[in-house]
Amino acid sequence: MENLSARLAINGMGRIGRTLVRLLHQKGLIKNLIAVNDIMSKENLIYLLKYDSIRGTFPCEIIPTPNGFSIDDHEIFYLQQNEIKNLPWKNFSIDAIIEATGLFTHSSEASHHLTSGAKRVLLTTFSKDIPTKVIGVNQAQIKEALIISPGDCTINCVAPIIHLMKENFGVDSVHVNVIQGYTTRQELIDKPYKGLRRGRAAAHSIIPFEVNIKPVLENIFPELQDKIESMSTRVPVPCGAIAGISLVLKKSVNTQTINSLIEKGSRAELKNIIDITYDPIVSTDILNNSHSSTIDGQLTKVTSQHLRLMAWFDNEWGYANRLLDWLVFLNK
Repeated sequence: MENLSARLAINGMGRIGRTLVRLLHQKGLIKNLIAVNDIMSKENLIYLLKYDSIRGTFPCEIIPTPNGFSIDDHEIFYLQQNEIKNLPWKNFSIDAIIEATGLFTHSSEASHHLTSGAKRVLLTTFSKDIPTKVIGVNQAQIKEALIISPGDCTINCVAPIIHLMKENFGVDSVHVNVIQGYTTRQELIDKPYKGLRRGRAAAHSIIPFEVNIKPVLENIFPELQDKIESMSTRVPVPCGAIAGISLVLKKSVNTQTINSLIEKGSRAELKNIIDITYDPIVSTDILNNSHSSTIDGQLTKVTSQHLRLMAWFDNEWGYANRLLDWLVFLNK
């Protein structure tokens, strides 16, 4: 069980919000969760918490109460407020609010949680104006910030790996291609969409499109300004991902040196954040893995200074574990 005394609230009970509830329950921390907010009906929320197509059935009964619902005899208040400035966090003495809608990422928006009484705000993606901090890379720079932008699942997968390679060999350039399951921002059948490819049927095609992690990574690694490129390729699976990370290093290396460095990092400064496997796994094998990145050691390829790594990750469960790491870190 993690050491956590903070009183928590979650705004937005989508995939990440519900996954975090499951993780808090698994870690014996469900009593830290005081309230959640979403616009769906309470009946629908309880149903989606109980039955999950990726995670399975919730391991205990979820009981509706007049003010919300109960898990393990602990009542969690359920609010249905679409204006976050009206949320009563002060009444609940909330220490940290997890802003999981993905909508209120600018400091001017997220700060409404502070004026509503929360002491700190933890976003669940990167921000429009708040520098991204990543566990295992630059979390020590957070100081006394009241709004924390921890990046998204992809940033948390690739940033620790880039950092590790940069610190040991130097990095001249990085290309990232994230091969990931479809998301709620895609369509089940072909329909008009502002991003033309994203409007195509998600479960029927491999769909490439641009992702905006390049400026986030350049903010984390300013010495790599204009030396990072990225794209995403969505494939017909509901969860699980693998990132192809191609780096040009400043020094010549070999496969054994790279894999050994990753093994060492996974036992030391990046313990519980990165891992390495030499088993011939596929995407379903990474589900419920708590690491941000699991390097496939069989697929590590080196040509002189050109390195290609393949990093598996559960884009929901791994990321939820990093959010919990942040909550513990901020609670110290």
